[in-house]
Amino acid sequence: MSSGERMDFLNIYLISIASISFGHILAELLNQTNLINLIGKKTSKISKIGIHPLLSTIPALYLVSPRLAHTTASSLLKNNVINEFDLFIAVLASNFPLRLMYVYKYYLPVLVPLLGVVALYFIGLRIIFDIILLFVVMIIGRKNYANINNTNTYDNNNVNNNTANNNDINIIFSKEIIKNGLIKGLNSSLNFAKTFTPVFLIVVFLIKFGIMDKLSIVMTPILKHLGLDSMGITYITTAILTPRVAYGMANVMLGYNYSIMTVLGCMFIGNGLFVLVYEWWSRLLPYYYGLYPKKTALKLIFIQAFMPASYNLLLGILLLKI
Repeated sequence: MSSGERMDFLNIYLISIASISFGHILAELLNQTNLINLIGKKTSKISKIGIHPLLSTIPALYLVSPRLAHTTASSLLKNNVINEFDLFIAVLASNFPLRLMYVYKYYLPVLVPLLGVVALYFIGLRIIFDIILLFVVMIIGRKNYANINNTNTYDNNNVNNNTANNNDINIIFSKEIIKNGLIKGLNSSLNFAKTFTPVFLIVVFLIKFGIMDKLSIVMTPILKHLGLDSMGITYITTAILTPRVAYGMANVMLGYNYSIMTVLGCMFIGNGLFVLVYEWWSRLLPYYYGLYPKKTALKLIFIQAFMPASYNLLLGILLLKI
């Protein structure tokens, strides 16, 4: 079928907004009740194995704010109390608890209602990569930091000291807390809708006026050997612009009885190309360059963008070929 044939854009839009709104509200409730801090504490313990003692709070900070985590690590690096290797190990170890946070903050409340069992396969296959990295990091880190005193501190790193001393987490449930969580979740949903809607309309425009079909024609020589038709190629070209809009199209593909392998393959290839074509230079590059030396920033981009993108592309191709 052609990319514009009988596609219910309003239904895709409403399902996407409703699913993501539910996810934002759930995330705010977890945050307001301190459940997210409890989960963060539990998951960060996994990653502390094999991390430099001065960076042991980075996984927990990643769950609160990756920007805060990188700001903390950058300060330590600039003061020469850690080196590049220590930084890379901590960042790689932090990816696993961060992925778990995405699972219960976005994937489970948003993708599962939207895509069902396909979302569960998608989540599992994405976590495998982070588990492998964590396992490698644990082996390398434990070997390198075995003789480092875990009581070492860095006086100027107040964030680490405060986080380390905050051992008691009180779970709070009250009408006011739930009300605040709902309000903040709805506000976050509204902010998301403000950015999501224009991009969605652009995609609708591209599809309705056949521009996506033209892009599909351009990409066909590259993707034709993977056995994709116009819908699959349209999914991938849409994912390059915004994977979240493409997830709505994945729901449409399932409605047209595309196989699970085909949908998963398109999802992974789309995510990989999104990172390679757009995300690494528009989001990661400016931020990393502002915090770290240029060579360190480029290495971080390779670790945080090119490595997972390569995994997504290779896995997507494998799924389509099975």
